[in-house]
Amino acid sequence: MGTFPLLSDLVVCIAILCVGITFGTDAFFAFVGRKSLALSNEGAVADVMGHIHEVADARMPIVGALGIVATLALLLLAGLGTLASTLGIGALLAQLLFLVLYNVYSKPINLKLRQAARSGQVPADIRQLQARWDSVVIVRAVLLLIAMVCLLIAALIL
Repeated sequence: MGTFPLLSDLVVCIAILCVGITFGTDAFFAFVGRKSLALSNEGAVADVMGHIHEVADARMPIVGALGIVATLALLLLAGLGTLASTLGIGALLAQLLFLVLYNVYSKPINLKLRQAARSGQVPADIRQLQARWDSVVIVRAVLLLIAMVCLLIAALIL
């Protein structure tokens, strides 16, 4: 691809790895976490999920931002109008939709669960909070899967 094939390969690999980290996290919660949390007592859900969100909300935005920046770099390196850039646009849109879902649904719940874990209090609506969070995790994982597939195909044709 163009004048910078090694750079193109590097940015698409970074994008795939970053999207893959977030996809793996959401896929784990979609397939394993939801059922495990449903079987756990309310105090455990509040404590464990609050602490998970405490750590994840501090670290995962770095991974997500790097994935988006790498995807944007892919668009520039591939050149607009190419199949690779079209796939990059698809990956970028999927990542941005993921961010919308995260910010609208997941982030406010994460904040409540972090506060609960810090205070040692179990919210009276813990099951409803977790159910609301669970209601979008599969959609989030699918969006990230779409982004990864677009990026992987783009990497193959670069």
